[in-house]
Amino acid sequence: MTYAIHGGLEHSVERTAAVLANLMGVPAPHFSRARRELESEGWLEHTHSEGQVKFYRLGEKATGREVVVALRSRTTA
Repeated sequence: MTYAIHGGLEHSVERTAAVLANLMGVPAPHFSRARRELESEGWLEHTHSEGQVKFYRLGEKATGREVVVALRSRTTA
């Protein structure tokens, strides 16, 4: 939900894990672990890094981007 609010469907959330954890009121290590799990399951995707800081946005599972692309690529009869 945090990524949907701060980044919408397409944009990266350019805040560190520590900042997002603080906004949610959870310890940063717990937030980082949950984020890794969400990424591995396709709910979040890594978009870019600045130094050692990684940034994410909602993944295909959360947005349905995969479904939309598949429908667009179909030819119509």
